[in-house]
Amino acid sequence: MNTPSLLLLCVLAARCVAAPLPVIFDTDMDSDVDDVAALAQLHVMADRGEVELLAVMVSGHNEWSALCIDALNTFHGRPDLPIGLVSGKRGIRQHSHYAREVAKAFPQDFREKHEQIEAAALYRRLLAPRTDRDVVIVSVGDLTNLAALLVTKPDAHSPLDGRALVAAKVAHYVCMGSRYPAEVDPGTGKWGNFRTDPDSTREVIERWPTMLTFTGGGDFADAMAIGRQIVKLDPKVWPVSLAYRSYFEKTKTGPVRHTADSIAVLVAVRGFAPWFKVVERGSNHIDEIGRNAWREEPDASNQRYTSELIEPSDAPKIAALLEELAMTPPKTGLPAGR
Repeated sequence: MNTPSLLLLCVLAARCVAAPLPVIFDTDMDSDVDDVAALAQLHVMADRGEVELLAVMVSGHNEWSALCIDALNTFHGRPDLPIGLVSGKRGIRQHSHYAREVAKAFPQDFREKHEQIEAAALYRRLLAPRTDRDVVIVSVGDLTNLAALLVTKPDAHSPLDGRALVAAKVAHYVCMGSRYPAEVDPGTGKWGNFRTDPDSTREVIERWPTMLTFTGGGDFADAMAIGRQIVKLDPKVWPVSLAYRSYFEKTKTGPVRHTADSIAVLVAVRGFAPWFKVVERGSNHIDEIGRNAWREEPDASNQRYTSELIEPSDAPKIAALLEELAMTPPKTGLPAGR
């Protein structure tokens, strides 16, 4: 092969190798267990070169959430990954059926060695030095931290205020929540990701300056439920197995749980094709208690949602993929002695 042809092949090959997607994961890591699978899946995608995991943010006040996250990060070979704590005064505390168990059973040193920093401040520190508008944010919990980020002032990291900083550095925000085309539960209970902190939900949806994709829960996520294989893993070795076992035992549910958070991760990293339908016309509207309704007018060009499969028969295939990702060993290997 002559030199020009070899050079052309090298150029084409370089174009085919995409750089890892810079991702910040924002999670409550408390009330539901699908957060655990979603974080595990992001770590596996990072091991495979699909993702550069920049940080994990905690959106609630459960005292075990950050410790559980640190245990999961440590298991996956990223013990020093930054963790941001809930920002502002709106954050709520929800009970967890697994966070304490995982934090106490697996190595983590969050309280001893990690910086205790609020999420909004950590967002600013991470976003400011980015040279491209390339960061993807995935939220699978309350929108508290993102509302706090939008109203931050210029600081030593950037002369931009929060909204301008997001506009300059964030390419895409994938938000897990709620049900589509509308969440119609008449109750006032604080459940889900929008109703726990409705003020923050409204502020983020109304003011977010870049592409904002919503992914749905309910029957959509139930159709791709996982957990049956995860609980077969040794819970003394696998934190994801301990989390699911503990959740199922304490909630008297199982043998599977929905994948709402995992779907958000999959869409953020790999896109909609070949499975997910996308609705692009319209905008999301949030009422005073956090219920959402998608309306065709006004049409917000930066808002869209997916809450339906192109082919419903693909649901088992997607569930198998998500469970396989959650059960993949860390690139560094399973921890010795466990």
